[in-house]
Amino acid sequence: MTHRPIDPGRAGAVTARIVDDAASWDAVVAELGGHLLQGWRWGAFKSRHGWQPRRLLLSQHGTAVAAAQMLLRTAGPVRIAYVPRGPMGRDLDDPVLAATVTTALDHWARRERAMVLFIEPDRPWSGALRAGSLGWQPSDLEFQPQRTIKVRVDRSDDELLNAMRPKTRYNIRLARRRGVSTRIGTLDDIPRFYRLLTETGQRDKFGIHRVEYYRDVLTTFGDDAALILAEVDGDPAAAIIVVRQGQEAIYLYGASAGRHQRHMPSYLLQFAAMQWARAAGCRVYDLWGIPPKDEPPPDVAEPRDTVNVRAGLWGVYRFKQGFGGEVVSYPGVVERSSLPALVRVWRRFGPGTR
Repeated sequence: MTHRPIDPGRAGAVTARIVDDAASWDAVVAELGGHLLQGWRWGAFKSRHGWQPRRLLLSQHGTAVAAAQMLLRTAGPVRIAYVPRGPMGRDLDDPVLAATVTTALDHWARRERAMVLFIEPDRPWSGALRAGSLGWQPSDLEFQPQRTIKVRVDRSDDELLNAMRPKTRYNIRLARRRGVSTRIGTLDDIPRFYRLLTETGQRDKFGIHRVEYYRDVLTTFGDDAALILAEVDGDPAAAIIVVRQGQEAIYLYGASAGRHQRHMPSYLLQFAAMQWARAAGCRVYDLWGIPPKDEPPPDVAEPRDTVNVRAGLWGVYRFKQGFGGEVVSYPGVVERSSLPALVRVWRRFGPGTR
């Protein structure tokens, strides 16, 4: 990171300060159209799982122009700072504002003794950032998915179904014919979800958090989160956790039982999640993660349908495409470091961010 002098309270004509109350911060997030991962509750949630949130507001003449929730964590000898799906801003394509935000983030990261700073914007940034003239460098790390599919849910069930691919509609109806049912779970269902998640992780070879992590998601977000289960004769077949912020709901975690996959429970489950999102006042449902490019590498075999975002990703892409949404791409991760070699050390300890 560039170690140039900076007034802690000012970056040019823009005032920079830390926000320490939830209502004020979430008002800024709503005003700037920030992502769920920039919300106060996400930072509070992550604070119970190894991260320390800092919430930086930049304003000019009393109006918020940019903001960033920075998460801090020590991994071995490395202190890192990470801004998930941010910073937020009114016009971050403006090179002057981008430079101001960079200066402020650089200052507060150094104040927190972070040796590496990562940002992962959810919208296009200034060309100066991409060109590296602000000191940011492209990172080969990926914290959140670089692309997703978003489905409009502010329409009737028939309109939702008609926008889907024929095979997806067929599988939703097949699940119903085979007796798959869905319901909104409670905290008492977390052990059932976790058993499914453990099975899915072993099958698809990905790591999972402790059970308390998923229970804490539901506790933290309350009515803005849902654990939705699909069952066959009362036996859990698949389950997902969806979280809402503003007019967007995001599918964050999912699992399924191999013994019931022929009944297509995951298709009906996603449809139920879209219905839940619509009832909660959402306009958009985010299916969360697809491959970074449209075509699989030549050594990838024909994908099969699967519902786990971390394994069989080409099958996931085909599965999610079936729901008729729009592909959305993110700029990717960029980083600033006083000692680039520390990034390699950080990878060795590699804390998860979701």
